[in-house]
Amino acid sequence: MPASFTATPAMSVVRNEDFAHTSDIAAVFAGHLTSRQLPLQDSPVECAIAVEAVDGGVKLTFTSAVDAGRIGSGAVVTHKFFFVDREECRIRMHALSAEQPAATSELLVLFAEGQERDYCHASVYDAENRLIAAHAVVFDRRGRYVPYAFTEQYVSPLRLGRAALEVVRDDAGRRVARWCVGLDGLDAPERVNVAWEAAGLVHAEELLCTPEEPQLRHDMPLDDNARLAPGDWVVIATDEKGRLLAQTLVTLTPAEASAWRS
Repeated sequence: MPASFTATPAMSVVRNEDFAHTSDIAAVFAGHLTSRQLPLQDSPVECAIAVEAVDGGVKLTFTSAVDAGRIGSGAVVTHKFFFVDREECRIRMHALSAEQPAATSELLVLFAEGQERDYCHASVYDAENRLIAAHAVVFDRRGRYVPYAFTEQYVSPLRLGRAALEVVRDDAGRRVARWCVGLDGLDAPERVNVAWEAAGLVHAEELLCTPEEPQLRHDMPLDDNARLAPGDWVVIATDEKGRLLAQTLVTLTPAEASAWRS
């Protein structure tokens, strides 16, 4: 029997105009965090990355630190490392306390023969799996590294209107995660690619925005859907050249059997 899921946002929606004056992924994502356990308006998570060349690859060390005054009686954070080209995710959980507000993860990253560099997204999540920090780093086999710069070549110049992910019921009464994306000021039709992406799985579809119908919607069924699995999913919209329009993160968890038809 196909599984059913509950969808929980891990952050709010990142928009193309968020990168109008910066290429810093960490700074942009910091403006879209929604953690209830570790609200970060006044005291963001401080992160540090180090890369060391080792035999056959590199050792990547990632440290996150939360202000001790925000931890209270304790907290758990999860470090997640998404290696996009490898279609791989590595996860490490850490218990924090006021006495030990920092957490460090070490990873061995092996390089294939002839491979000179790689990159990954290093993220921190709270105990509700809501994002509290996100970084992207490019590193080479000699241990050199730089932040991944999300420059204008990756950002769509189209004017984004409404962009939202909502759980609703469609016309047939099914629970769906509805990804709504609109474009403003259209003079001609524009192709928009929408996708749900996880480590090893991508569900993509090309849709069309027109001056008469400038808003598109894409429904991902949450009940009896054999194409999904529990975990972290990127929900994204790009233009026909693959440049960012809007993106968000959602966590899928198995739905309670009694809630499948609620």
